[in-house]
Amino acid sequence: MHQLAIVIPAWKPDFFRSALQSIRAQTDRRFTLYVADDGGPAAIGEICATVDDLDLVYHRFEDNLGGTSLTGHWNRAIEHTREPWVWLFGDDDEMHPECVARFYTALEELDPAISVMRFDTDVIDETGAVQSHNASHPRAETGADFVFSRLLGHRNSYVVEYIFRRATFDRAGGFPDYPSAWCADDAAWYTFSDGQPIVTIEGPRVRWRASRVNITGANRSHQSAKVQAGRRYLDFVAADVEARDTAHTAEAWSSARSQWFEDQIRYLSPLPMALIRDVTGPDSPWARPRFERTVLAYVWTFRAWGRAALRALGGG
Repeated sequence: MHQLAIVIPAWKPDFFRSALQSIRAQTDRRFTLYVADDGGPAAIGEICATVDDLDLVYHRFEDNLGGTSLTGHWNRAIEHTREPWVWLFGDDDEMHPECVARFYTALEELDPAISVMRFDTDVIDETGAVQSHNASHPRAETGADFVFSRLLGHRNSYVVEYIFRRATFDRAGGFPDYPSAWCADDAAWYTFSDGQPIVTIEGPRVRWRASRVNITGANRSHQSAKVQAGRRYLDFVAADVEARDTAHTAEAWSSARSQWFEDQIRYLSPLPMALIRDVTGPDSPWARPRFERTVLAYVWTFRAWGRAALRALGGG
């Protein structure tokens, strides 16, 4: 049996061929590829049927679970695996040809206590062209340092970067059920790391695709869910991460949580008025004075509306 399971919780066929092609291009084929079709278009199964040179296991779920619980579909997809390591990969992302080979090299040198490894990433567009090179992760860092750095916005992080032990996934009960899976991955990496460092596999990069058809790029239709998930994530950080960390002060954690929530509001703008009232209310994790929060939320919303109007008119 291979050490590695590559799991694609598929639903969109738009870039699926490109994702499969990058997997077929791996110089090291010591993996089983699991495609968990979340009741998607018939094209997903048809594309899988054309692949005869990989150890590929295709399973179609007739019920679309991802529409109500994306992490629920991730979890049931992973439950079909047998391998000790799992790489949850996107149906629209790509990997460098040496990624699997470098995983096995890293595995030979890995401390047996380590449960989470990851790659660095580039961002590609809908044509596959590289748009940006994300900042590299530290060679190794604690789960708390990872969360703290993410709250401050120092680095990007995507699900497709990470490879984790199936055993630690099982102990944690899988990925948490956050709306739209927003922040669920960051919470999971902390939990899956089980008090041990998260290790970066140096060299080849994963290519994460920014497009109009993924949830990250579809802010307007998921705003309320993402705000709800963000609140749950910050509750998790305060109760599970901050409470066990000794490297940063309580004031530093409070400031980082507030900064992260502010960045989320800016990113998700323009917000509907009801959501502005929610995120600027008295129980908001946003630590600025309420009047200041309200002014900023409206300013960002009006600016975002203006940019959208200019794009509609062909002016930007």
